[in-house]
Amino acid sequence: MFKPLLFILCCLYSCCCLAQSVQAMQVSDSIPTTAVVNAIPEKIVRTEDHTSVKIYPNPAKNKISLQVQGFEPGIAQVKITDTKGKLCRQDNRLLTNGQEEIAMFLSLMPGIYFISINQKDKVVKKKLVIF
Repeated sequence: MFKPLLFILCCLYSCCCLAQSVQAMQVSDSIPTTAVVNAIPEKIVRTEDHTSVKIYPNPAKNKISLQVQGFEPGIAQVKITDTKGKLCRQDNRLLTNGQEEIAMFLSLMPGIYFISINQKDKVVKKKLVIF
């Protein structure tokens, strides 16, 4: 009973997402691109943002490594939240050269989590699966 219901909900959700993207494409075709670019605040527009985070192993059990690139030397805030948005862990880590590896030992219940690394105006988010 649960699997067919889940399948139907996924199909409905997919249809809604596709319908919204088609509507957005139709609206964006009628607006000149210069108006859209001028409407975006300057802080949000980044032309050369090369920040990235790789998580391995993913899925993981109790230890992960974060390979960060493109950050500035200094303090970076690492947050781990669950799917409901509840903060599970928050660490401040010192980055010496902005491109390095951060090892973390976790004691989380199995499930899906989100890792975000914040430093000044740079934010990178990734999904983590714990088994």
